This record gives sequence, C-alpha cells and structure tokens, in this order.
Amino acid sequence: MLQFNKFYEQCLSDFNQSNKGNHIHRASKDLFLEIDKKRKLKAQKNPLYYLDQMIWTDEREHIDDPEFNVEVKKEIIQGLHLKNTICNTYTRSIEILRPLVEVINRNENRPARVLELGSGIGKLTMAMYEEFQKSSLFVELTGSDIVPEYVEAANGEARKKDYEINFKVIDAFQLHQLEGKSYDIVFTLHSMHHFKPDQLAVIMSGTQNIATSAFVGIDGYRGIGNLCFMMLSGAGKSVLSFNSAFFHDSLISGRRMYSAKQLEIMAKVGCPNAKIIAENLKPGLTVIKILF
Repeated sequence: MLQFNKFYEQCLSDFNQSNKGNHIHRASKDLFLEIDKKRKLKAQKNPLYYLDQMIWTDEREHIDDPEFNVEVKKEIIQGLHLKNTICNTYTRSIEILRPLVEVINRNENRPARVLELGSGIGKLTMAMYEEFQKSSLFVELTGSDIVPEYVEAANGEARKKDYEINFKVIDAFQLHQLEGKSYDIVFTLHSMHHFKPDQLAVIMSGTQNIATSAFVGIDGYRGIGNLCFMMLSGAGKSVLSFNSAFFHDSLISGRRMYSAKQLEIMAKVGCPNAKIIAENLKPGLTVIKILF
C-alpha cells in the first residue's frame, strides 16, 4: 500500500507542477487520466500495479441504471442495509461523526444540521436516524437524492414511522445553488464509488458552500479481501433470489471502491484550502474527512 501512496503523491505533485486546468471537473479528470496512463506503464514491470489496473472498472451498477427494474433496485438496497446492519456499519458511522457533532452541540448549544447525499429511498438514512436516537448526540437529519420518486417514497416511510427526517430533491453536482452554510455536516455513506473521480471532486468542492464544519464520506475499503467478501455476499443473495443482479452489483461496487489516497487527492483538487484526513478503518471501511 505504501508504494501506491507514493505513486499517487508523485502523480499529484507532477500534475500540480504542470499547472493543467483551473476548473475542478476538468482538472480532476485530466489528473486521473494521467494517473491511469502512468499506472499502465508501471503495470508492465510490476504485477501489483497490473492487478490494481485490472480490478478497476467504470462499468455502471444496476442500481445506477435508470432503465433497470425499480423493484429489484429496492431489493439491492435492502440487501445493502442488511449487510450494513450485520457489519455494524451504522454504529461505526455514528462514532466517526460523533466528534464533529459533539463540537456543534457544545459550542452552538443546538442540534447539528446533518445532510446525507444520495440517500435513495432512505433505508440507510433511517437506520442512521435510529442509531442517532440511541446516542447522546443531538442531530437534525436531512436526506437527499436527485430522483423525486425516491425522495417521495422516503418521506412517506419516515412519516409512517414518525421519524423526524426530511428528505429533499438535491442534485449533488449543484450544491453551490443551495443556501450557503445551511448545514453543518454533509456526509455520504457507501455512495462515493458510484461517482467518477472528477464528479466526486466537484461534489466535495460544492460541500464547502453549504457546510459550516465538514464533509464526511464513508465507503468500503479498496482491496482484494473486501472485494472477495462483497462477491461472496452478492453471490449468496443471487443464489437465494435466483437473480444475478445482486452478484453483479456487489462485484462492480468492489471494483469501483477508492483507496484513502485516491480520495485524498480528489479532496485536494476540490478543496485545496481545507484540512483533509483520509484513512482506512479496519475492518472494511475507508473514510475521508474534509474540515472547513
């Protein structure tokens, strides 16, 4: 892993010295095209770089395909929710957010305004809400998605459960259009790998406009072990349901995961003046914190 970290650091240094592009989207896209080119050259001599190159894919998951069966998408999301519950991801996510929320609770004497990006039909958001309710933290939780049908379904489910969550239609690429500093923390759970590097850099940059405190991204760990685990869990679900979609999305998700160093580079492109903390948390999670 150390050699990959040095590789990405050198790529970023070389890119910055070449002064390529000022626009975030263009700069990040050019940077990762350059990284891909250099990795292919290294792959000719080092099998580790070859393996890393072979794992990566930009193939789309079924869950991101607007033409794919909506009911199957919901089942895939439910499967992800079950896996997160078994792996204790929600409790771990609360602990990651805890220090940031506590500062706002203490210093501002009010609930922390937390916005989740890419909340879909709200399964993960509501699970996070339940975890917050068990904690000593005070949070005003808002979910968001670009698909109106998802937002409507999530709001309906929240009302049915009497959960104090508001779901909104928000385009993560247009965060600069929202009211400035209208939230304290923007976070996303298991969504970053759905975006290309240049898209993620734009999203990270946009959070500077709407968050007073931080952006926190939590996703799966990029590695062979986690990829195998995801493939096995997806295969099991596919066998039980007689539907290959679960294996397909588990495989693609595992191949699209970003390393901590990759996320750090995107954050440096999108938020060059912010404090950035990127780390792997065993077992199985990678976290990026951008502190404003």
